[in-house]
Amino acid sequence: MKKLLLLILVLSTQSVTAQRIRFKEVNYHMIAEVSVNQQVKARAMIDTGSSITVLDSTFVVSSGLELNTTACHHALRLPTIGKMLWCYQVISDTLDVDGLRNTQPVYIADLRQARKWFKAGEYDMVMGSCYMAKDGSQMLTLNIAKGYVEYGKRDLPEKKYKRGIMTIDKKGFVGTDAPLRIMDSNYRSGQIIGRFLINTGDANFFVLWGKSEGVIESLDRQGFELIERTWEGKKIQYIKMDSAEMLGKKVNMEKKILPILPTKIGKDFVGAIGYKFLSEVELVLDYDNNFLYLR
Repeated sequence: MKKLLLLILVLSTQSVTAQRIRFKEVNYHMIAEVSVNQQVKARAMIDTGSSITVLDSTFVVSSGLELNTTACHHALRLPTIGKMLWCYQVISDTLDVDGLRNTQPVYIADLRQARKWFKAGEYDMVMGSCYMAKDGSQMLTLNIAKGYVEYGKRDLPEKKYKRGIMTIDKKGFVGTDAPLRIMDSNYRSGQIIGRFLINTGDANFFVLWGKSEGVIESLDRQGFELIERTWEGKKIQYIKMDSAEMLGKKVNMEKKILPILPTKIGKDFVGAIGYKFLSEVELVLDYDNNFLYLR
């Protein structure tokens, strides 16, 4: 009887502290219905690879949200498509989204152009990942397969979760320095060492940025065959894949490719972890301790 009461207490405590936002997938993007400042409903595109939240300027005006703003001139980098989104106002208040308290800057911008770029339908805001839960923690769990993001502190068994260092750059983008181990269709194996961006906006398993220092040289040195083709007027290279592994999670990439794009995103990143890989894992971001976990 005591064990049953203890179990009920634990489950009830978890239901109070865990704050879950459910989403639907639209062209490899996560779209959710949320409440902003307990005033209005909004359609949010969730981006766990960024700490920054952006509200659409038209939505702010039409919704009647009461916000204290100051002028700014902030360029928000969009790594997936190599574009810049200019933000001309920043909110000085704390933003509340479904009971979660934002802890990073919240910008206001015209998101009409971004919606054309990402083709995820209509949405009123881009919701970054750095929010404080009711239990005071800044820890989130992303489970794409089950369609939710959950906020709240968790105990993660070492036998089930692989831990890596989580990095956050000056623009608020999340990454990790865990090596990417790859095997191509000819069963040649090797690894790419460097910083990888967590990029839910990229539909691939992984992508490499060919202009980043050492990427092409490393692939050539390890003997990988780089195939070249033209896509949307640009020459890209790719590797025909068999499998890939990061932080102990191996995924089957048979008949898939690893794109090597003719671009560079910052001086630190060599590539990105994409939506297809993230959809096969449970990802935990611990902002309090700068750790990233995979299961």
